[in-house]
Amino acid sequence: MPASSNVILYRYSPATLDRETLQYLLVGRQKLAESLLEEIDQASGSGTPRFFLLVGPRGIGKSHLLTLLYQRIRDDLAERIIPVKLAEEEYSIFRASDFFLRVLEEMGVGIADVIALEEDRLVRDVAVDMLKEIASTEGKQITIFVENLHEHFNQMDKHEIQALRSIFQQTNAFSVVASAPSIFPGVSDHDEPFYNFFRIFHLQELKCAEVKELMKRVAQVSGNTAFIENFQDYEPTIEALFHLIGGNPRLVILLYETISKGGIDDAGKIFFEMMDEQTPYYQEVFQRLTGQRRLIFDTVLSAETPLTPKEIAERSRLDPATVNAQLRRLERDGYVISHPMGRRTSYEARERLLGLWRAMRRSPGRVRVFRFIEFLKDWYSPDERAAVLDVVCREPSGVAEGENRMVAIASYIATGKRNEALAVIENVEGPFADLDQLMQFVHLCLTLAGEELRDGNRTNGLRLIDIAYTQAGRLEPGLVQKITVDFLKWIIGEGEIPAIKNAVDEIIRLKGTEYQWFLKPVADAVEIVETNDTKLYSTRMQSEEREIVAGIVQRITGSEELVPGL
Repeated sequence: MPASSNVILYRYSPATLDRETLQYLLVGRQKLAESLLEEIDQASGSGTPRFFLLVGPRGIGKSHLLTLLYQRIRDDLAERIIPVKLAEEEYSIFRASDFFLRVLEEMGVGIADVIALEEDRLVRDVAVDMLKEIASTEGKQITIFVENLHEHFNQMDKHEIQALRSIFQQTNAFSVVASAPSIFPGVSDHDEPFYNFFRIFHLQELKCAEVKELMKRVAQVSGNTAFIENFQDYEPTIEALFHLIGGNPRLVILLYETISKGGIDDAGKIFFEMMDEQTPYYQEVFQRLTGQRRLIFDTVLSAETPLTPKEIAERSRLDPATVNAQLRRLERDGYVISHPMGRRTSYEARERLLGLWRAMRRSPGRVRVFRFIEFLKDWYSPDERAAVLDVVCREPSGVAEGENRMVAIASYIATGKRNEALAVIENVEGPFADLDQLMQFVHLCLTLAGEELRDGNRTNGLRLIDIAYTQAGRLEPGLVQKITVDFLKWIIGEGEIPAIKNAVDEIIRLKGTEYQWFLKPVADAVEIVETNDTKLYSTRMQSEEREIVAGIVQRITGSEELVPGL
């Protein structure tokens, strides 16, 4: 582990970090790194080249892994391997000859005499012969690290790509470790020279526990001991935003930086700042699309739920046949993903964050996302309800006449005397002077409401919810939301669908549209359980909502029967 320091983590330039730091920050990929390193080493000894392609979206850690492999080979396997790492952006490789000339340059070999040759094929052959001679003389294999392989192929004519493959096939001097953001036609189409040539490894997003570990390690190398010491305070925000940003390492580091600088008071603001940083990239995504495809894609992104082709045609005012044709193109190119369900197919953005970025650019979408973030933060925060009630129950007793109404109510609830508890609650008059007692009162009202709803006493249950939220009007809105989620977590755990539904409906009736968005995950989960219809995951909610809704469904039912693979 590197010592704490003021290391600057450039999100787009892992090559600036030393090997020890790169190794320390490699979370969730250690086994893959060791496996690749071992195979490259074996290739150097057996004379059998290896050709690997690392695939994963922007920021997933491809450059980090390639840089670390390059440095470890350079430091530990230099007796058997000559590692050569091309720049992440190579804008001058249009021919196979350009490729091998760049390899020579990176190895520090002069190429002036080679490029002076007039015929390109001769330039290519001489460059390859020079590399083979170096490998043979030193008894080593040359391992070339190539980032953004798809860009190289886009710049090269097919006959140049064919020449590149022929050279790799005809000599055992070269191994290649390449990367690309996705599988692309140059390696997936049957008629392309490199079809079925690379062994492909898909880099997956980090899991939530790995995200936390990465943040702690970033804090360690950055010398931010305060972040590590107070990590438990950051966890609810991290867990909440994890469901939006996922386990993309670059975004995880951006989240760490944002939290470290601005604190955790407003998770919505943190997420907005993160999305704002991605604006140039997402604008570039839109610029690649023109005309009808841009309109159709934006229609999909701007919707609150996945859309069918018919719905897209209606909203975009385009011909349905045109919409269907363009959707097929957008799906083939990786912009959208389809969910076939019998005769109905719905479409949504393949990249979840792109859809969230688009939502944040518009006021209605921003409200929807902010409410979802607030729900997630409260859902993953420690449950304070039990602690508050425990404080009440530990107060001195013997006050049924009214000296301490909280203790009286708690005592009646604990002993099953609900009517007595309800009578005390209904006789409470005037505002509470003490906000702590007010909060205790709201918790007790909701606890009794839950007990009544579970036993089918709907009238009493709804009356108690009404009393609770009338009194809660004096509390901070964020605190009321937290109390609401704590109450629902408890009643959801009891698994009584009518009680959960009645509670959610009544709270939304009392609090209005704002809470309709805030409690949407719970309402969606209830509907899935009520209707036994898992299609609602794909027709009623966006991808970022599904996992949390599936978790609530599982918590209600106690099984995974209504939790499809998401």
